[in-house]
Amino acid sequence: MRPVWPVLGALALGSSACAHPFLAANFATVYQPRTHVVALAPLANLTTDPEGAKAGAAIREAIYFELTRRQDQYTVTIQDIARTDKLLHDAGLTDSAAARLPGPDLARILQVDAVMRGSVTRFHKSGAGGQVVTALLFGFAKGSEVKADVAIYDGTDGQMIWQHNIDKAGGFLSSPDALRNKVGGAVAKKFPYRRGG
Repeated sequence: MRPVWPVLGALALGSSACAHPFLAANFATVYQPRTHVVALAPLANLTTDPEGAKAGAAIREAIYFELTRRQDQYTVTIQDIARTDKLLHDAGLTDSAAARLPGPDLARILQVDAVMRGSVTRFHKSGAGGQVVTALLFGFAKGSEVKADVAIYDGTDGQMIWQHNIDKAGGFLSSPDALRNKVGGAVAKKFPYRRGG
């Protein structure tokens, strides 16, 4: 998989949604015990800006990086993104078509017990003149904004069992580490499949 870091650079540190993620009341008794493998589906771009798809790919990559880096803290295995993408490709599904599938259908195609999927709901790139070029090459210009939602759906009954909102404003951060730490790290810290928790 080709990294999207050079196009997006990194997501800036501005505001972040502080609301607690949704978690199904029966998660610990029903969903956690029967889930062994979770896949991260591509994020759908629900914005009018085609660059929102690149933002979604960068967010997905950041979440995957942080989840796999902390794999030993979780009770589930995170399926490799390359395998997920191959299975979607083999099924003839685009990212947007996969995003519309019911959870059980998507989980069956991806051969997993649960699937994290979501969408970029807002992507705004600020800047004028040279700032736009700089933003495209190195990251988000000051005043840029991205909002996305990610959720985990059970592969058996299709219920949403966890949801997290991402809301970040831009600045000039040129390192992929910032995106991984601020977005991927925030999701990884609240990822529900924790050992002993």
